[in-house]
Parts: sequence; structure tokens; C-alpha cells
Amino acid sequence: MKKKFIKKIHKTKKSAAKKSRFLLRHPLLLPVTTFVVLFFVGLAGFVAMGGSTQGAEDARIVNVFVDGEQQTVTTRADTIGALLERLDLNLATEDIVEPEVEEPIIEDDTQINIYRARPVELTEDDRIITVVTAQRAPRLIAEEAGIELLPEDEAVLDETEFNVLESGATERLIIKRSVPIRFSVYGVLKPVRTTAGTVSELLEEQGITPNEDEVVQPALDAAIKPELLVAVNRPGVKTIAVEEPIPYDVETKNDDSITAGQIQVEKKGKDGVRAVVYEIEEDDEGEEISRKEIQKVVVEKPVTEIRLRGTKIVAPSFNPSTTVSGDKAALMAAAGIAESDFGYVDSIISKESGWRPGAVNSSSGAYGLCQSLPASKMASAGSDYRTNPVTQLKWCAGYAVGRYGGWAGAYNAWQVQRWW
Repeated sequence: MKKKFIKKIHKTKKSAAKKSRFLLRHPLLLPVTTFVVLFFVGLAGFVAMGGSTQGAEDARIVNVFVDGEQQTVTTRADTIGALLERLDLNLATEDIVEPEVEEPIIEDDTQINIYRARPVELTEDDRIITVVTAQRAPRLIAEEAGIELLPEDEAVLDETEFNVLESGATERLIIKRSVPIRFSVYGVLKPVRTTAGTVSELLEEQGITPNEDEVVQPALDAAIKPELLVAVNRPGVKTIAVEEPIPYDVETKNDDSITAGQIQVEKKGKDGVRAVVYEIEEDDEGEEISRKEIQKVVVEKPVTEIRLRGTKIVAPSFNPSTTVSGDKAALMAAAGIAESDFGYVDSIISKESGWRPGAVNSSSGAYGLCQSLPASKMASAGSDYRTNPVTQLKWCAGYAVGRYGGWAGAYNAWQVQRWW
């Protein structure tokens, strides 16, 4: 029994030695076999899991920046939106994605920028509002909040990372509005908008450093306020601004909803203001030697007053003795008659009917302001021809042009014939 066991051990050792000599003669056999086995096992698992057999050339390397922090990924996604869905970034509607999510991914090193929206508190004087925005530029933040800024206005973004505001924001946008002033340098006047707090800050903002002997008005520490005149002059000269009113204009419009003869103010007028700037030269004792006007500046434009002149005729019981009341010129204008013809029209209508829209000629039956025969002819100008003098005048104007070439011709004919 012992001999058999020893013989079996010698046989096993002999077989192992034989295998070792075989592997030494074929060193690549074992790793190649292992690779082949693992490849087919992996392929079987990939197919079983529904994987794709696309090649590496279908993948793209993409750099994703989220608020400046970079993440590099390899993806086969067709579009930026598809990639972001796979990355599960949970984008908010206010977030900004550049390029847009519909853009295709077609090359390596595509860069995607994502700006997360956050609350920003905006302050302007006593006004405070909070806006949720992904914008980083101060003026774009203000625009998104519906605040319009002038080029001279200031917008400064103050990060308060370690001091959360009551609104929950960690950033505050401070808006400082510019004010208009008048700025005169050696007699040359120009309008300026500024956010400077004092005259000294204004000069620094404008890049002006006066010499010691030059005069600055008002003093350097004077506060800036709207429409202030700031002047820099040579010795012995000062600049003053004298305000003068600019009278407003009046515009009158006809209105057929207002009774003829009445005037209503639709928009009240307001005088404007202009500043006349003088350069005054003084002697050593401060007495004025000469005064020269150097410029006129409109500080406030006048507002035109708009008046409504009524052209509506209200005839009570309406009978032949009823005459036109109110502004006859307004009636003629409402009928489209030129102002240059008003004299001719007034002369003819006064003689024909005495400006009575209901005038009737007892012998012929002619009717109305210009004695139409028959009265129904005037229906072509409007169905209210019997009671509306404007409608009658419109027909009369057409008659004058058609028969006499105009009101002047009609007037001349009436003077000769005593009828028309």
C-alpha cells in the first residue's frame, strides 16, 4: 500500500514537470487563453444587459463647467440636453446653459457652461427687491429684474457670502442713479450725468485738476444735486446761470362729441425752463465789469396744451327759426372746408338761410343752410342731413366744387346772380 502511494506521488510529480516543460516552451498560451475566456464572458454579459457594440470613435470628450467648476466626461449623447439628463444635474428653469440644450455634440472638447440661478437682492435708495437669476453681470441682473439703467448709472454687485441677507440672498446689487448737472469749463457748457457725491468727486470723475489760481463754483465739498451748475473759470471770472420760463404752445382740435362753442382742456400745458449761462468778469474788488452770454440750456421742455373745440350741434325742437349756435368756423372745419374759404362760405350761407339748418323756402321748398332743392339731395352726405349742419355743409361744399369749381367761384357767381 505504501509502495503504491509513493509510486503515485512520483507519477504526479513527473506529470507536473512535464506540464512545466510544455508551458516553458509555450509562454503566451496561458495569458492568451485567459484573455479569450474573459473577452467572451464580458461580451456575453454586455449583450445580456442590452449594451451597444458602438466603437470608441462614437464617443466624445466633453468639459462641463457648473458655476466655474469643471467636470470632464466621455459620452455618446447626441445633444447637450441628452448629456445633461444623463448627468442628472437637476437644472432649474432659471438656470442658463450655454450652448443651448438643443445643440448637437459633434466633436471632442465641447465645452458646456452651466450657470446656476440664485437669489440676488437689489437695492435702489429705499427700494429693495429680490430676483432669482443666473446672470452674473450687474447690468444683466438689473435688466432681468425689469430695471432700466442709464449708461451713467452705477450697478455694483456686493457678495456677502458669509452674511446671508433676510431675503436668503448672499449677493446684493447696489444701484446708484446718476443725476443731470450743468458743467462749465472756461466758458464751455455741457450737460453731464454723474453719480459723484461732491464737486471734488465730479472733477476727479471728469479728469479735471484746476490750477491754484482758478475758481471752482460751488466749493469743492459742495454736494451734487440735480441741475446744479458747476463751473471752472480763470481768475477774475465767474459763471452764473439765470433761469427763464419757456411759454407753452396751445394746440386746438375739433371734437364732435362736445357741443359746438365749448372748449375743453384735454391736456394742461406747462411752461418749460431754460438756463441762460453768463460769464461775468469782475475787478479786484469783486465788482462786475462785463457780462457775456455763453449758452442757453433747456432744463425742462414745455408741455403743449391740447384743447378740444366742440363741433356737435344740439337742435332742440328744430324749426325754421333755429340758428347755428357756437363756433361756425369749427363747423366748417369739421365739414372739411379749407380755412381760406370760410369767408366765402359765411357770406353765401348767411344770405341763403341765415345759418338756419331748418330753413325752408316757402315758394320753392329749398331746404337747409345752402337751400338744397330738393332737400333729399343732401342725403348723399349723410342720413342726418335734415338736422346736422355739418352734414349739410359737406354737401354744400361738394355742390360748390361741382358747379363753380370751388367756394370762390360760388361766391363770385352769387354776387352777380344773387343766387347760386
